[in-house]
Amino acid sequence: RVYLYGFLYFWYIPIQETGRRLYETYTLSMRCGDVDSAMMALCMEWRCQFFGGHKLSVVRSNYVGYMKLMTKYSKELSIQAVLRKINLDELIGVFDDDNFLSLDGTVYDVAQILAHAKSAKNIQLIESVYRTHFLSAFWMGNSIKAMESYRLIAALPSSKMPKIQALYYTFYWGIVAYQLFRDGSGEDLLAEGNAVLRKVQSWRQTCDHVENKLLLLEAEYFASKCVIKSAKEKYEASIKSARDHSFLHEQGLAYECMGKYLSSIVEFAEAKQCLRRAYECYTQWGALGKAEQIQRDDLLDQANVNSYQITTKHERDWDGVL
Repeated sequence: RVYLYGFLYFWYIPIQETGRRLYETYTLSMRCGDVDSAMMALCMEWRCQFFGGHKLSVVRSNYVGYMKLMTKYSKELSIQAVLRKINLDELIGVFDDDNFLSLDGTVYDVAQILAHAKSAKNIQLIESVYRTHFLSAFWMGNSIKAMESYRLIAALPSSKMPKIQALYYTFYWGIVAYQLFRDGSGEDLLAEGNAVLRKVQSWRQTCDHVENKLLLLEAEYFASKCVIKSAKEKYEASIKSARDHSFLHEQGLAYECMGKYLSSIVEFAEAKQCLRRAYECYTQWGALGKAEQIQRDDLLDQANVNSYQITTKHERDWDGVL
């Protein structure tokens, strides 16, 4: 069941449902004493939470709550979990020096994990380290570093295996490739973006939850071909599709991409409006670190940002009262 849901079913059913079934598999496996399958199912379920747009504070709480159990039974999976938590902490805006304490003092940083993985020729773990670097660079807006990390991932044979995380880093790479092409980083990047677009188009035939991703890649394609009207329509369609699928994080991503594009064609007022909405989506998702990056890099109007932060805090206070 672990491999069925983690490597096959997610192409056909919503990622939220995949996560639910993986958690059921974890519970059933623990009852049967199959700890190895239980830990694998739990690790995959966390990926579904992360990539599926669950509230990041809840995802992080789940990581922290189960880390001792995972460390007890599986050293490698616990290392994988620590790598994912590093991405979580960066998005949330928390820098936890204790991430490696759960590994009983055997590993002290990501560089050491990579060195150990290379010496052991552990390709899966090497890919996980590169993927940690890629996700960090992507979400923090460092496109050049994201490209470098993606190149390292793509060179590994394990990257060809169909898995949940591969769907997402392929999608993210398509966005990076198109944006770097428009920034003048190489003509070949348009072809690489187009290759991702074709791949996601093929996935869309069986996978409903990639609709918003396909629409966003199409928007980036039209933006790269200077077809302004079609680009705007696709961005807006992607935003709506992400909202309809309850992908708050990808709604924010579509707003961010649209804001960057509008800024590049000197539609500054509309661009700032999109970036403010991206900021709001990321804040609601719990990605305060990402929201701050939007504010810092795109120079959002501080008055509007402060107003939203006060409103959000007020709403949370009332949630606590109610």
